[in-house]
Amino acid sequence: MRMFAGRTLIVGACLLALTGCITARNTIQFTDSEGRRAYLRYAGADGPVYLRAANPPASLGDHGAVGAALAEAASGAIFALPTTFTANIGAAPNPNFRIIALFDAEESLSTADLCESEAKSTGLTAARYADRSNLFLAFCTQGQALAGTKVSGPKITALSDPSLREMIRTGLREMFSQDDRQRERGEPPVLGTISGNPSSFGFRLNPLEGLVN
Repeated sequence: MRMFAGRTLIVGACLLALTGCITARNTIQFTDSEGRRAYLRYAGADGPVYLRAANPPASLGDHGAVGAALAEAASGAIFALPTTFTANIGAAPNPNFRIIALFDAEESLSTADLCESEAKSTGLTAARYADRSNLFLAFCTQGQALAGTKVSGPKITALSDPSLREMIRTGLREMFSQDDRQRERGEPPVLGTISGNPSSFGFRLNPLEGLVN
């Protein structure tokens, strides 16, 4: 099974004029970029995709306000996809598919751990820094990880800070980039992901078919 590690993306001239230096890199995962985009197209085919803010700093406001700001910033950010996002789970036609935006995650946290913890409503410890903010984006379905991207940027102190908008948009563009490997003509995308539960090991082969054991 092939695993794909994303490139580090440096945006423009580090967005020095407005937002400082923002970087994004994909975590190791079992889907390629076209596979991730296929899942996202399915999740957002009939309406917005659910996006949840997790563990935001108190200075940014409550989870609902932060989630709404991130969802608005994320909508339309992904190249060549019309995907929109919502912080209201009731407005998402496929709520099992979701983006988790976790602030200041511990370095050791994996994408699989983040998706599993979110599904079980398990609390996660924050690693706050004085000089920067980190945003861990995970694309999950029913507690399983489809993709993950870690974003680092300048310290965010207010919800209106333009750096926050750029961080979520940069992270999603890296996660759902148009191609991250050399693809032969007609070669299908890699859609498989390994189940995190050893007792139900399997591959998610197609977003329309679910999990095949």
